[in-house]
Amino acid sequence: MKSSNWIMSSTLSLTVVLTIAGVTPAFAQSLVRSVNGPAANAKYGKTCIVVSDQNGDGYRDLLVGAPGFNQERGAIYCLSGAFLASGVSTQTLWSLAPTANQGDLFGSAIACVDDATGDGVDDYLVGQPGYDTVGVSDRGAVRLINGASHAAVSLIYGAFQGSRMGQAIAATGSLDTDQRTEVIVGSPGNGVATCNVHLIRNSMLASSGLVVQLASDSLDGPPGSELGATLAAGADYEYFGSFGAAKFIVGAPGWDSPGAVDAGKVVGGTLLASSFNTIREYASAIPGERLGASVDCAHDYDGDGHADYVVGAPFALNGTAYEVGRAAVLSSLRILQQNAPYEIHALPFGSVAPPASHIDPDPNFHFGDAVRACDDLNGDGVGEILVGAPDYFTPGLISGWNFRGLVRVVSGASGQTLATLTGASTDRLGDGLAGAIDDFDGDGFEEFIVAGSLSDAGGSDSGVVKCYRLFPLASSTYCVGKLNSLGCTPAIGSTGVASASSGLPFQITCSNLVNQKNGLLFYSHRPTAVLFQGGTLCVESPTVRTQSQNSGGAASGSSCSGVYSMDFNAWLASGIDPALAAGAEVYAQYWSRDPASPSKTSLSNALRFVVNP
Repeated sequence: MKSSNWIMSSTLSLTVVLTIAGVTPAFAQSLVRSVNGPAANAKYGKTCIVVSDQNGDGYRDLLVGAPGFNQERGAIYCLSGAFLASGVSTQTLWSLAPTANQGDLFGSAIACVDDATGDGVDDYLVGQPGYDTVGVSDRGAVRLINGASHAAVSLIYGAFQGSRMGQAIAATGSLDTDQRTEVIVGSPGNGVATCNVHLIRNSMLASSGLVVQLASDSLDGPPGSELGATLAAGADYEYFGSFGAAKFIVGAPGWDSPGAVDAGKVVGGTLLASSFNTIREYASAIPGERLGASVDCAHDYDGDGHADYVVGAPFALNGTAYEVGRAAVLSSLRILQQNAPYEIHALPFGSVAPPASHIDPDPNFHFGDAVRACDDLNGDGVGEILVGAPDYFTPGLISGWNFRGLVRVVSGASGQTLATLTGASTDRLGDGLAGAIDDFDGDGFEEFIVAGSLSDAGGSDSGVVKCYRLFPLASSTYCVGKLNSLGCTPAIGSTGVASASSGLPFQITCSNLVNQKNGLLFYSHRPTAVLFQGGTLCVESPTVRTQSQNSGGAASGSSCSGVYSMDFNAWLASGIDPALAAGAEVYAQYWSRDPASPSKTSLSNALRFVVNP
């Protein structure tokens, strides 16, 4: 086996890109189904992946890891998509808890590896990072699970004591001639052992033995860097008739940059002809934030034709003394070209309140503990981003600090929050993110899966898997209005829900306007915050203008009694703007005449909403 050297670049510090001050997340989301783990300490949902229909009922299903099951021997469960949709069919289609030792942690990672056994049914590779052999502890392993028989057919084990192979696994797509996916497997180590990421060809997955004898290539990292703790692969996949190429990303959250212990970094590039190629890295210079503790790569977020990297830094202080955490979307093309700036979207958690007293817990929410480059949820053609904060809490009136956990659904197109999900008390939702699964209700939009492996819903640390639909979504205000010539600030607002089908009004209003002056609402599909006519333009060009209105109010004199009002659902129903389909993000602002001001105009703050079905 050969070892590919890293192509090193200078350490790069993460910069902050535009965020829109004052945007509040929409909390209106619908829980479709909640499934508790099978037993206390099972940690059901620590990993979960959407898989093909397992029983021919027309629904995609979910494979769920429970590495804490049976004193951390571990298990996997196939959760029925039909049950998630309706709640009335068989909940678990099949499960496997193979013979293992206490602490083996079978089910810590799962990947679909196509038909590795040759029986015409997809198979699965499952990580077991706590696997021991005589005299060698925590060397780790991966097991091939036959998709037809649901039995373990092979065991590939790690090279060193403490290598913890199998903590992360990702399918790459076929890189050779057999048209079956290869895999990369992480061995992040225990702080002492060398870290590795192994590339294993599909033809070797049914064999058992030492990984160095079966892998075709590897990346190596220094002890303590935790290279391979997280990884993703298979994006931008192409097949050229005799070989394939795919993009990959690997997290090394324990990487020490100069003067910055545990700053973390990600290593990415391409896999080609069963080897690692074109390798680049992006290192944080922020001490302790552990960039790369979560990674994913599946979608192009900036329209340059290349799938981009989603990364988490869950221990980032985020401008406070607390480990609030953050995430970011990085341009894979700019990293490849070493052409800054590298960030497409910065995804901070936002401000937090300090503890009220010394007995209250610190708000160490660890936003970015898990990330997912999710399939498109709102129908705009761009994938979304899920970010989990499993240690999020709010004060509980009965049970104290509740550690609900939190998941944000972020628009891949705009980088703004579409919805915020919070778990039930003690759910610690957000450390397992499967993403989109299926359109269960037939509204044209897929439902999606999130999990909290430390949920106490079915017993202490039993875990929980939850299925949500994105809609309905509420509107919210953002940005800052311009003080008008009378000392008033026009304020936008709304009542009702924007909908592509509802006959009810969605009234967008603006108050505190100079009376008897014309104006109009204008909108686009992205926000901004730039100086304009003495105020702030909150809507990015190009914009669409609606019809002119008169503010009314007092018939004489000058006052702030003017008001605008527009039924935006009527505008939707008119069909005048075909881009306003269900799922579209809209950013709207009122402009009005103000003859006594230097610019002769006035601007309100802005309204953000999504067109519901």
